Amino acid sequence: MKLKRAEDMAKKLGIEKDTLLGWRELGMPWVKIGKSIFILEDSFLSWARDHEIKQKNGEKDEEYESDRSKQTSLSLVSKV
Repeated sequence: MKLKRAEDMAKKLGIEKDTLLGWRELGMPWVKIGKSIFILEDSFLSWARDHEIKQKNGEKDEEYESDRSKQTSLSLVSKV
């Protein structure tokens, strides 16, 4: 079980910290200790897999497209 600072997790994923923190609104698990935000790596990976955007026959998922402004693709799971 690895607890990572938000900055470190974002760097590992190759994304901006603000993007990672924005995923909290989508239900990403996180912990606040003092003034710092931490991500439990195993919980994050499980959450990301549950929210992975699937495509059917090379076509974009219609639900994703209709809600695109609220979502960020979570195809980063393979980087972790």
